[in-house]
Amino acid sequence: MQFSFTPTVNDAEIRQRLERLLVPGSLLNPGLERRIERLSRAFRSYAASYPLPLWAPGLVITNEMRGMTQALFPLAETRAVFEQVLRPGCRFAPLLSGSYLHSSPSWVDLLQKLWSQLGSADPTPALRRLAEDGAARTAFLFALMLPQHFGGGFDRYQQQDLWLARWLEEKGGSFQGGMRLLDAACGSGEGTYQTARLLVDAGLGLESAVHGSTLEPVELFAAAHMFFPHAAEREREYRGRVASLVSESGAPTLEFYLDRVDAMPQREPYHVVLCNGLLGGPLLHEPQELRAAFAGLAARLAPGGVLLAADRFHAGWRLRVPTGTLLAQMQAHGLTPIAVPEGIAGVKTRETRETG
Repeated sequence: MQFSFTPTVNDAEIRQRLERLLVPGSLLNPGLERRIERLSRAFRSYAASYPLPLWAPGLVITNEMRGMTQALFPLAETRAVFEQVLRPGCRFAPLLSGSYLHSSPSWVDLLQKLWSQLGSADPTPALRRLAEDGAARTAFLFALMLPQHFGGGFDRYQQQDLWLARWLEEKGGSFQGGMRLLDAACGSGEGTYQTARLLVDAGLGLESAVHGSTLEPVELFAAAHMFFPHAAEREREYRGRVASLVSESGAPTLEFYLDRVDAMPQREPYHVVLCNGLLGGPLLHEPQELRAAFAGLAARLAPGGVLLAADRFHAGWRLRVPTGTLLAQMQAHGLTPIAVPEGIAGVKTRETRETG
């Protein structure tokens, strides 16, 4: 599916665009009702035989609780019904395999992660609500696909931002007709808007373009519309910080689009490509994946362009994918590494035949 959006915070426009992404209204049908009722019976049996307290906010999950819950009320059965509710509501194939539905070791762990959306130890009231109410389904899907992690959001890579600001001041004026910057694997877009702000502050916004790309449509929509229906405070803070860039005089052209970093580029090359929080971490670490990703990122750079990549992965990933491995991939794909205060960086000095 091809999706691209220019940012807006106009409510009517957002509602109209959202229908390109999600199916509105009730999805409840007799078949789905029967599946929810079967799950309800399974939960009642679990609740009657479970010897420990049912989970509620504030209760610490133990391995005993996890194991007994899995034995009596396997998450796989609950997950299947959630997917039967969520997938028909999407006009795309949602990447639910990367969400808490699949990463949670038990139902009580999923409850803990999504209590604000579920509200009950029994999943079936929430499932009926999600099946019947498009707005509730939207909020749940966005909560599932856009969890807010400690240390995430804005200002995550401050040293990288400072370096890029200096680089723009020194080099930006040499690019005729404006600059092109890409935030690849942009997530919910905070880094994309911060990069646009750096261009404005350097006086380089006019005629320039800043794009964000991600392979996940919910992330894409949230980024382009500063839209978090499950988290009103997060949305207010986000919009308060960056919404002015949508109409600000001197701001670059902003766009968000679906893309994979390992795919052949479909856009004109960029002068700067950022790819933070991806390379060498839990989502992308196998040697063949890294080769394809660096090939795709290098192909997106214009000659003389700069690739910047930083992360907040824990030390275990550093052992599995050392910085030297990432630098070697840069060099193998025509990039000359340069010293930066945070993460890694390389300048494109030659073309390579490999593109992924």
